[in-house]
Amino acid sequence: MMENSFVESLLAQTNLPLPICCKAEFDKESVARTVCAYLNANGGWIVLGVDEKHRYVGLPVGNVETLIQREVVEGIVPLPLVYVQRELFDGSPVVLITVMKGSLGLYTYNGKYYVMAGETAVQPDSDRMSRLLRDSLPVRSGWEGDSCLMAEVEDLDEELMADVYEKGLKKGRITESSDGLRSTLSDIRLMTVSKITNGAVALFAKETRSLLPQCRIRIQLMLKGKAASQFDDTYTIEGNIFTALEQTISYFKDRLPRVSLFYADKTGRYDDLVYPLDVIDEAVSNALIHRDYTDRMDEVTVFIYADRMEITNSGQLPKQMVSGKSKVLPHGSVLRNPLMAEVFYISGEMEKTGRGMQLISGKMQETGKRLPEWASRNGKTTLCIYNLGENVSQNVRVSQFRDSHQKGMLFSKADYMTAFEKEVSKGTAQNDLLLMLKAGICEKVGSGPQTKYRLR
Repeated sequence: MMENSFVESLLAQTNLPLPICCKAEFDKESVARTVCAYLNANGGWIVLGVDEKHRYVGLPVGNVETLIQREVVEGIVPLPLVYVQRELFDGSPVVLITVMKGSLGLYTYNGKYYVMAGETAVQPDSDRMSRLLRDSLPVRSGWEGDSCLMAEVEDLDEELMADVYEKGLKKGRITESSDGLRSTLSDIRLMTVSKITNGAVALFAKETRSLLPQCRIRIQLMLKGKAASQFDDTYTIEGNIFTALEQTISYFKDRLPRVSLFYADKTGRYDDLVYPLDVIDEAVSNALIHRDYTDRMDEVTVFIYADRMEITNSGQLPKQMVSGKSKVLPHGSVLRNPLMAEVFYISGEMEKTGRGMQLISGKMQETGKRLPEWASRNGKTTLCIYNLGENVSQNVRVSQFRDSHQKGMLFSKADYMTAFEKEVSKGTAQNDLLLMLKAGICEKVGSGPQTKYRLR
């Protein structure tokens, strides 16, 4: 049975934290009005290609994402934080638009304000407009919007800013400007003629040690013995967010061992790092952009143990994101640093806002690893990622089969079924083989009726 797509999971929920609107017909102006109305509220989701009864109707043109992205960026003021992406619904393509709560005050589309009335975007009457003006002042951005008193314009990396500007243009997330990214930074209140904010420094400073020493990642190896000889015991990375992310990923590329992974519903073996690189990228990106930067003595820490990695950043995990430790619930992204998140969005480093936790969990599940766990304590949030497969030690059959046969042995499902005193059923054998694949006990060889398995 295939796991539901993200869109299917959203539409199946009855108590979503944000509204969701399905549009069977494509009208870019109607979509943009709804986006504007969501920005002036608490955000929400829009699904194109599905009707109000959640039936698939399809997309009329192939470049829907581009058309919507251009309409939103060119028509809505101030710059909105909106993700437009193609997804699957019942195996067919749809477009999911994720709208974050606006953090820059009231938003207009083509010079007009919009609010939601049921599932329709409308212009507010005078009474509602009055309430909107009163309640929708720009979000107090806190630390990221405060002046960094020691910073000068010359402290910012112009090449990095130019690179982010070009990426934003290419993705259609900003419009052309004669002064490059400076215009955008001014629009989102990260830079003025006389003010360089903490957020601008955290994103673009050439060096951060003297300006913002908390812009730091400490990687600590907790392993002991010979296996640790290829690592430094402690590795500290200092620099702006983009540099820190790049150097952290390089660290893991160079130093983590590679292993063979077995992906669900795929045949064959795939070499990857013991922790998939896209999981590390997503986890570190989340820690950097969502952390609390107010403590100058703080840092992001990455502790590497024999069986797991723990990534900790300051800031409490918002409620209703995780049930227990591992079950990720559908949610909108809660942005602790919304202005910095705008720049991450422009650069493409936050491709699936509100989805990072699902992506991390889904990827680890796909590779047969134990589900990651999130926990908050004493104002800090820790993500624990395991490098071990599912625990199959309680399955006596698997343990018995593994211990009584030599590594490298080839066997079929039929061989496994007859290997015990009391022959097991086809269904039981299939479940055991799936567990063995996920745990890395065996690998699949061939496909179809000729499929065999090799003990590892």
